[in-house]
Amino acid sequence: MGTANFAVGIFAPWLVMSFWLFMVTYLQHHSEDGKLYTDDTFTFTKGAFETVDRNYGKWFNRMSHHMMDGHVMHHLFFEKIPHYKLETATKALVDGLEKDGKGHIYKHIDTQDFTQEIIQQFNENWFFVEEKQIVRE
Repeated sequence: MGTANFAVGIFAPWLVMSFWLFMVTYLQHHSEDGKLYTDDTFTFTKGAFETVDRNYGKWFNRMSHHMMDGHVMHHLFFEKIPHYKLETATKALVDGLEKDGKGHIYKHIDTQDFTQEIIQQFNENWFFVEEKQIVRE
């Protein structure tokens, strides 16, 4: 195959895809107001609502089957809701939470400039956990 062909045909696409998967996963699980729970305070529901639905733009959301802007639903009902129903299920979740006065627990961040967002997250939150983020009660 040769080094140049390997670099262009395999290594470059692998780097792009690996970065994309890493970035999306990292950003779905990190936000400015994220909380960390101790073993005594953690529940799957609390953890699911600490993940973030991020809007990467109409076409990125469509190409990913809405797995990035329907990530909270993925954590809440990962065995019950197929990816092609995530958009509808997320809308129903948001409507239900707002109706019950609990819309504040759902996190949605517009992240169309995702390259800048990942750089900002690295600069501000990569290895740092503030004590106020930890839920101990």
